[in-house]
Amino acid sequence: MPEYNLESAKKFAETARHVFEDENESFEAVQVSVYLSLLACEISLKAILEKAGMNVPDIIKIQHNLATLFSKVTRCEIVKRTGSKERWISAQEIRSKVVESDGTESTVGKILGGKALGASRYPGEIRYGTGFRSFPPDALIKTAEAVISFAEVHWEEFRYREQKK
Repeated sequence: MPEYNLESAKKFAETARHVFEDENESFEAVQVSVYLSLLACEISLKAILEKAGMNVPDIIKIQHNLATLFSKVTRCEIVKRTGSKERWISAQEIRSKVVESDGTESTVGKILGGKALGASRYPGEIRYGTGFRSFPPDALIKTAEAVISFAEVHWEEFRYREQKK
């Protein structure tokens, strides 16, 4: 039985969307939406790495570091089909998945690298206190949905390739 469950990630993302759509004016609703979206991303990324063959103890060591998890996922490989031909390619394409929110576009790669852009550190700086810096909740929800969708499309294909040093 897998340690990381993509279906749980989907439920967290769905819940984040419901909270945001029902009550997006309060700080608490924004906080919960942001937190659950990032939690959905974390679990999805960990599920991908586990499915790709990375050892669970190695995944656990990464803790909640979304940038590191994301970087490791981009080192995975997926199958590219062209006609009847198949070849293994980098899962890097997840970086460029477009996320549209409030009339602006970003990418999954930019959003999951948000700490470098000044976003509060997940999870502690999001779930505690009375303020934090983040992308808009809608953008984070859509990011979680994009990561989950990418995982579902390529679920049977992922393989992890350890990088040579």
